[in-house]
Amino acid sequence: MSQGKIVLMACGSFSPPTYMHLRMFEIARDYMQSLGMGTVVGGIVSPVHDAYGKKDLVASHHRISMLKLALRSSGWIKISEWETQQSGWTRTKLSLQYHQDTINCHMSPLNINTESPSWLPDDVLNVNSIDEQNNLNEKLNGNVGEGVTVKLLCGADLLESFAKPGLWSDEDLETIVGRHGLVVVTRAGSDPGRFIYESDMLYKYRKNVTLVTNYIANEVSSTVIRRLLQRGESAKYLTDDAVLAYIRQNRLYGSVPCVTEYNLLNDILANYEKSPQDVIMTSPEETSFKNILISIRDKPSIVDETITVKRAKKSNFLMPNHTDTISPTLDPKPKMAYIDKVPSTYVPGKAVKIVSDVKQHAIKDEKGGGCAL
Repeated sequence: MSQGKIVLMACGSFSPPTYMHLRMFEIARDYMQSLGMGTVVGGIVSPVHDAYGKKDLVASHHRISMLKLALRSSGWIKISEWETQQSGWTRTKLSLQYHQDTINCHMSPLNINTESPSWLPDDVLNVNSIDEQNNLNEKLNGNVGEGVTVKLLCGADLLESFAKPGLWSDEDLETIVGRHGLVVVTRAGSDPGRFIYESDMLYKYRKNVTLVTNYIANEVSSTVIRRLLQRGESAKYLTDDAVLAYIRQNRLYGSVPCVTEYNLLNDILANYEKSPQDVIMTSPEETSFKNILISIRDKPSIVDETITVKRAKKSNFLMPNHTDTISPTLDPKPKMAYIDKVPSTYVPGKAVKIVSDVKQHAIKDEKGGGCAL
């Protein structure tokens, strides 16, 4: 029997998100729609508030950033930050109620000016933009009055937690299972049906519990990924590469930053606007010709690779107060030299030889040696 329009919602820590967290959405949607159990119009991931206090729970802004990276290729699963924006931890029952009421309120024909939350499913947004009432009904495969049901998507471990004393209140379980319903993705070999049979509450609302068996074994969990990262071991192929790069870049879960393709790409994009011609080259040693600008340009008048400039009076390079510049009284402007007809052996970036026109015998030191520039 069709259950109408459905939005699948997963609540949890997602610290960090794994492939299995996301695969549950795909598995559940395929199962429900293939059996005509309803039309899945969207998926929502709702990370828990920081005040939840679970071990190894990193700050919500990190978990949201990782989820955005993991879901960047999804066309129907969105992230709701509503729980993380509250003053404290929100019970699952209240989160389901809020999202379901918000969706149905947004779909109401009377709702015109309400701003759409970022997590609203695209199918719901598209429906609200249709003017014709008949088209609206056709788009949603039903009447507007039916509304959308937000069902809690979870694994078998969460289902079994219902039996732990004090963990869930009877009122919350009645609302979650009775009003919203559960879609439970289990692994082959488990027996969740028996657990439902042994629970009076679950048995009462058993029609609202959809069991989906995942025949492709996948035991990946956030705990496993955190353990590997803490030990400095590889967690590749357990979650998205971008998520792992983000974890290392921000030193989450005791991980150590390392060079990855993701980091290299970010560096390339960050420096994309910079031109190599803008780089200022400076000499590693002190020079006496700091105010001489030498540029290689296409000038037909110069045929030699050697540039001759006048040098100021000889001075001691070792003196701390030494300055060696072209005399400003002679020519205050920096000297410019142009070179053309570069020899075939010339390599771009090759230094230009600078020699003095002062006679060699006039600048010889006391020992009679030559002074090389």
